[in-house]
Amino acid sequence: MHLTKRFSAILCTGVLFLTACVGTAPQGNVPTEPAEASKSADFTSPAEPQTAPQPASQKTPQTAPQEASSESSVASAENTETFAPVAPANEPMTPESEPMAPANEVPDIYVEIPRLAQMALTRADSFYAAGNLDSAAAIVERFSVLNPLWKEWQFQAKSIGEKVRSGYSKKDADLQQLLIAMVNANSRRAPYAEVKVLADTICASAPSDSIRRITDSLSHIAYVRTFEKVKLGRDEALTLAREKAAFDAAEQKLSDLILRYSDFVDTLKLQRALLQISSLRMEESSASAEYWKSHDPKKSLEEAKQLSANKKWSAAKEMLLKLKSSGLRGEALRELDSVYVGYCTEKRKRTATLFAESKNKKANKADKISKAIAELDACLEFAPDYKDRATVLSNKQFLQSELSK
Repeated sequence: MHLTKRFSAILCTGVLFLTACVGTAPQGNVPTEPAEASKSADFTSPAEPQTAPQPASQKTPQTAPQEASSESSVASAENTETFAPVAPANEPMTPESEPMAPANEVPDIYVEIPRLAQMALTRADSFYAAGNLDSAAAIVERFSVLNPLWKEWQFQAKSIGEKVRSGYSKKDADLQQLLIAMVNANSRRAPYAEVKVLADTICASAPSDSIRRITDSLSHIAYVRTFEKVKLGRDEALTLAREKAAFDAAEQKLSDLILRYSDFVDTLKLQRALLQISSLRMEESSASAEYWKSHDPKKSLEEAKQLSANKKWSAAKEMLLKLKSSGLRGEALRELDSVYVGYCTEKRKRTATLFAESKNKKANKADKISKAIAELDACLEFAPDYKDRATVLSNKQFLQSELSK
């Protein structure tokens, strides 16, 4: 009996010892992974904040029995090393592997939002397939958070759209005013530079194709009108210099054109025309200009015409050259061309007669051809501006080749 009581006491003591070691089992579900692992399991992207609340099922209890603690630590270690299940080979596991837009480029929301959503859903599906339900649930729950944000974005987009439409209306009104100003400028025949300023202002506003075509048409009208006006002014200036020897007036007129119509200086070669007038001025001596202040150029021109009619070519040429510095410069130049034609026509006829005589067997061929060449040389020397000078030179080369045979 005594032995039996001792054995019962020892058995009770052992049971109490084992009960103390095991402890009381916790109430409720024990999480399969610690909070730290759950946080890292959530899908995040560069565009998503890191502050979304964790699901309640992922909170770690304060106390746990040694057996549960041991199992939890094993699960934590495994989740730390291989947190997410291996995704299919064609699906990246991290957002860093996705191509990102450059820093200075606005992302395309029609591409980026669907891409990020699909990445999140693919990742959640991978967690679910691996049995990691908490991580999958954390990702899926975030889609419900986007609903109020989406409504706010739509409201902001609508507000901005109204501002844009208002801006378009104001822009269209401004462009219409500028087009009216261009039409009025063409109506009063304003210079091209004024119309061009209005056209540049319209084009800088990125107008529609129809408005741009209207602008180009109005600009072209102003350009053609101003081009003809400047061309006429240039020709008038050159006429003053060539016909009237009014070099001062011609240079002043051209200088005004260059200052007022800079867009046409290169197109109409206004600088070159100014140089031509300066060259004409240099050809005439100041002594000749002074001569016509005390002599009548009309009377001298009549005398030169009479000398030309009498075939006194040299005297007529001398008087006509002097008349180039008078107010009858143009008429003197035209009469001088007539003197050149008359003189060279005589010399060319004489050349043809001598060449024909050189074909006679009794004649001295070399002597006749040499005299014929001398007649052509006289024409070239007397009339440096003869209009058929090229023909005279060709005839001279032919005679030289005949002479060498």
